[in-house]
Amino acid sequence: MKSEHNGEETVGALEELPLSARLIINYLEFEHLINNKNYITFKEIIDGTGLGTRTARNAINLLRKRGLIEAYLDVKERRRYMYRLNFRNLTQDRIDVTPGLYVIDIGLGTIPSMTFRIYRVLRATAVAFYTDSVPTSYLEFTKCTCAMQRLVNYEPQGFEEIVYTVANNGGSAALVMDSLLDSQVVKPYLDAIYQSGDGNNRIMIYRVVGVSPIQVALELLLMEREDRVSYRRDNIIIRVITTKETLQLRDYIKAYILAMGNDGLWFKEYDQGNDFNGLKAYIVYLKA
Repeated sequence: MKSEHNGEETVGALEELPLSARLIINYLEFEHLINNKNYITFKEIIDGTGLGTRTARNAINLLRKRGLIEAYLDVKERRRYMYRLNFRNLTQDRIDVTPGLYVIDIGLGTIPSMTFRIYRVLRATAVAFYTDSVPTSYLEFTKCTCAMQRLVNYEPQGFEEIVYTVANNGGSAALVMDSLLDSQVVKPYLDAIYQSGDGNNRIMIYRVVGVSPIQVALELLLMEREDRVSYRRDNIIIRVITTKETLQLRDYIKAYILAMGNDGLWFKEYDQGNDFNGLKAYIVYLKA
């Protein structure tokens, strides 16, 4: 393979990159480090991230310009390029997994959208409680040796006692959920943690967030683009639709509207009688 190195400008913080570029970085990290692949094709990037061809190409060009990925010509296929991360210029997002409870919001909840922060926390955790909107395959992908426990099988008091025991013995526990679906489900469990202990005996709570549908919707709104993208995790489909039309949604699990008005961002749970004039984003959860 012939190297085509382009290292004009390196990057300091990954959060400065657009969502599409961060999705590609997340995907390449897993392909390199977990699946032991040396090079990734453009088609694999498209299939693995769910990005459109033009969006993926623009993101790759940006990442190459900043020296975060390198392109190699596949001489066997001629005009086809292969890609890999340039780890020398990649600032890894490091986290020390200290004792306590890690509340993990999986966001899209797909494997390519899993951040390395989530991956490392789950790998280090002793017990992972998960809501019914989190597929067990998401947890199993990390190959963690933690005990995976369905949250609804526990009362809030029993949940608090287990978390306290784990943290008091120098370990960490995780509560894995989707904040857009599970906020009311997890509330009594988090309340039990907040109300337990006092002073030095209080359980520390850390929040870890994956790539969210809200981020996807916001990026499309900032580009002033009417579009629709879909993500599937197990038996749930997440659709993000940006449009100027008023949609009448049916047969959904939960839905939200995100819009940018004169007073800033406008985000509410979907209601047929409550809409917004102009470009807005619908975030819709459906059964697969």
